[in-house]
Amino acid sequence: MVLRRYPDVERSRRMNAQERLRQMIDQRQSRLRAGVPPDRQAAILALLRTRDRLPHPAGIEPPPDLVTGRRLADPGGNAALRLCFESAGDDANAAPASSDDGLDGWAERFLRECGQLAEAELVLAHCETGFMRMVDDGNGRFDAWIATKRAPPGWRERADIDWWASWLAKRHEPELRALRSERPDAERSDPASDAYYRRLADVHLKMMAYQLGYPPDAAIGGCTVRTYREVLGRLIGRALRARDRGESAAPRSELSLVAAIAEDLAADPAVVGRAIAAFTLDGEGAPYHAAVPGVAAAPLVRVGPSRLAWSVHGLTAEPLLFLARDLRRRAGEEYHNAAHLREGVFRRDLYALFGDKRFVTAAGRIELRRDGGDVRTDVDAVVFDRRTGTLGLFELKSQDPFARSTAELARQRDNVLYANRQVSGVLAWLKRHGADALLGRVDARTAKTFRVQKVYPFVLGRYLAHFGDGPEPDRRAAWGTWPRLLRLLDEQPFRATDANPLASLFTRLTSDVPLARPTDDAPPREITIGAARLIVYPSYAAVRASAAVARAPRSRESDHPEG
Repeated sequence: MVLRRYPDVERSRRMNAQERLRQMIDQRQSRLRAGVPPDRQAAILALLRTRDRLPHPAGIEPPPDLVTGRRLADPGGNAALRLCFESAGDDANAAPASSDDGLDGWAERFLRECGQLAEAELVLAHCETGFMRMVDDGNGRFDAWIATKRAPPGWRERADIDWWASWLAKRHEPELRALRSERPDAERSDPASDAYYRRLADVHLKMMAYQLGYPPDAAIGGCTVRTYREVLGRLIGRALRARDRGESAAPRSELSLVAAIAEDLAADPAVVGRAIAAFTLDGEGAPYHAAVPGVAAAPLVRVGPSRLAWSVHGLTAEPLLFLARDLRRRAGEEYHNAAHLREGVFRRDLYALFGDKRFVTAAGRIELRRDGGDVRTDVDAVVFDRRTGTLGLFELKSQDPFARSTAELARQRDNVLYANRQVSGVLAWLKRHGADALLGRVDARTAKTFRVQKVYPFVLGRYLAHFGDGPEPDRRAAWGTWPRLLRLLDEQPFRATDANPLASLFTRLTSDVPLARPTDDAPPREITIGAARLIVYPSYAAVRASAAVARAPRSRESDHPEG
């Protein structure tokens, strides 16, 4: 008898566990894509309604999680929209369906499944970096476990950014609360009501200060950052008014929306149209924005050739993160050419902590040259404390948050750790020329009166400064992230009465404890992928313990339960 060979079965046998999980994810995505309702516009609107019911993350401390570090409220929302755009449905001009049609129930299930697939994708990424390992039994069960003692950089990045968002939310909560007490009748359309919703939107924009590091005058993609923020403010105001009126997500004419906001801002409609497009998720950009789970929900979604739908969740959560990612996609060269401008924003934020007159700061970057005249290195920011004679030297690293791939994360790591060479170059220059010579470059008058007693080098990353691989950071410098620095300072600038602020900051950053991975007794996490199961454990010991329990014979009592 000749045995028939089945190519798919043979191929599956040759795959490793990661490849089989990848196959399971792809198959499940195909089934979900095929199951999108034929009325694609109605399906997208149902997803937006469901997302708008999610809790706002700012101010909420998420529970720990084995896969994401901190539990994400919506890991698969952008992936769900991507599957809708990729589905066969083409009735984009149909009237929106109501929740009575059962689409809201479908949307909740669809978002939940897409979230589980997004988390499974993260497990694959963890296996790629070596943070996790995985095995499977060949029958649809996958066991993954944390294999290192260091938490991945993305976990710390997420924790820092969540803290920063929460800090800003708490700072502006009194202002929000006061505004809510003044809320007019949302049905009114008069100047007073319009002014109220503009003020409300302005507070939301203040709470988003952590999301975009470019200065207002930076021009990218045909608009300035100031224009993007102004257009976003008008979108937020309109969306909040619609929510207060009880209106759910609904398609709107793109031309009418552009015209109305252009009139409000007395701006060129073509410019406003470009700004609105950068806040809009469409079929072309959906795969790009779905690459990183749980990041930057879409503020606007295209539901037809000339119709858009907004999401209150997307407009009030991380819309400027969405904007930055979309500008990078649409206008990559302009975006990167303007990246150097972020250093000035970072430096301004840093100097705001040293506003007391005891401190002297450098106006900009200072180049340090060799004796031959060529540039050896530079210092991004300098702070001198007249009272203590301490000199702080800062290397500032501004990067895009939440890398889209392990390759991009590696490039960010190399850029941050290039500071090792910069620190060495600065310290070598100081050894040759003296710290007082550098102080003279900062402020000649101060250098005539004061002498530098101690130098403290710092390396600050806007969002990320710690990695699990690559060269060791130069321990002569203190390394940290901007949100972590704010947290260590109890959110307060340095005061005239502080003993030695630069020395204290150096000590606190160098002794800061890195984020720890979950303990071995953390409960496992189960992720469902259709009929398959992915179970994530805190350690290999936890995997073995679970297997031992499964193999143990049941006791007589369990074989013959009472009753």
